[in-house]
Formats: sequence, C-alpha cells, structure tokens
Amino acid sequence: MQRRNIIRLMASISTVIVVGSGAYWQHRMRPLTTVRVHETTIPTIFIGGDYAKAFSTNGFVHRFSETKLMTKTLVVHVGRQGQVRVQQFAPLRHNPTIQVIYADNHHANLQAKQLVKVMHILKQRYHVTRYDAVGHSSGGNIIFDYLTRTPQAHQPQIHKFVTLGSNYPGSSAAIKKLPPQLPVLNIAGHLWETGGDGTVTLKSVLAFSQVLKRDDFHPQTRVIQGGLLTATHSMLHINPQVDRDIITFLYGH
Repeated sequence: MQRRNIIRLMASISTVIVVGSGAYWQHRMRPLTTVRVHETTIPTIFIGGDYAKAFSTNGFVHRFSETKLMTKTLVVHVGRQGQVRVQQFAPLRHNPTIQVIYADNHHANLQAKQLVKVMHILKQRYHVTRYDAVGHSSGGNIIFDYLTRTPQAHQPQIHKFVTLGSNYPGSSAAIKKLPPQLPVLNIAGHLWETGGDGTVTLKSVLAFSQVLKRDDFHPQTRVIQGGLLTATHSMLHINPQVDRDIITFLYGH
C-alpha cells in the first residue's frame, strides 16, 4: 500500500512538473509570437560574456529559431590557442545565426584578437560580407574591441550592434573608429532601483549611449526594470522583453 502511494505521489509530481514546464515555455515564448520580421541573409553573430561559454547565447538561438524568426546556422568554436572549428547546421539564409564560443572566455582582449581569424574564415569560407552582432556582458567588449582595434578594410562589415549589460570604460576616443552611423541597441538592467543590474552600474552602461550621441550616432537605449528574475546581469539574456527588443531591432518591419 505504501509503495502504491509513493508511486501515485511521484506520478502527481511528474505531472505538475510537465504541465508547469509547458505553461512556463508558452509564457516565455509569447512575446515573440506576435513579432513580424523581414528575412535577410545577413547573419547575426552572438558572443557571450565572462565564463559563460555557450550558455548565454544558446537561449537566444533556441528561442529565435523555435519561433521561426531566425535560423540556427553556424557554431564557431575557438580553442585556447586561437584554432577555429566551425559546425554548420543550415545554409546562411532566413536570418541566420552564428554563435562564437571561446574555450578561453575570461580574457576579452585576447578574444577580440582571436575574433579577427574567425571573421576572416567567415568571409573566405562562408562568404559573409555583412553581419549583425549581439554581445552580452564582456561579449559586447569583445565585439567593440574588435571593431575599434582591428583595421576593417578587408573584414566583413558590421551592419547593426546590440550590446547587453556591457560598459565601455575609456571608449570616447575609440568610438570614433566605429563605422559612421552604426545602428546600436544598448540594453541595461536596473534591479529594484539599485542603480544597476547587480554587476554593472546603470550609469556606466548608459554612458555608452551618451558618448555615441556626442559623436553623431543615434543609439536606441533600453532600460529593463525589474527584480532578480528579470533585471539582474545574469538574467538579462533570458528576459522575454530583451528577446523582443533584440529581434525587433535586427529584423523588425
């Protein structure tokens, strides 16, 4: 009798978990179901933050591809010595995604230098001439450093830039090296009116938009207000509003 009750209890718990997971997934994806996008062959490169490896970009790729807003296309693995291995899942069509995953993902300056080789391979082997870029935390710094420290004449040309929970100390002079009029979406978290996302201050993130404006750029700025599950630094990349803001900025009508 006791064994039967335990089995019933476990079955009930399993049912609750399955139903709850399904309800959460529907809630999580709902903001994307009403988005309408145009299709392009320009890929979007996703780069995660410090120690994140693929974690902070897997969600973006999964959610956007699940809702048919983008197509999972390439995953680029960069070894500790800069060696590059590329996995291809689909042709570069229908808003393709490219994840760049670093084995050594705790040295943004080094990663920016390694990105030069990645971009060269993308251009030579996959004919990428233009791209969008999304960087979370130090992923934004990697993209920024690559753009401002690497001669861009023979590199693929950036089309749009999304920076999420990133700050750029001492960026005033470097900004002049960005492509003129580059469209930028700058997203910041604001946890319980504490002045930041728990890791990066709101002031330091917004300073990037201010400097861009002084140099005749026209950045879009989003401040995500909320609590631990929505506005903290490590939760911004799984926030439904952030998903909607990014996909609308990149591909919205």
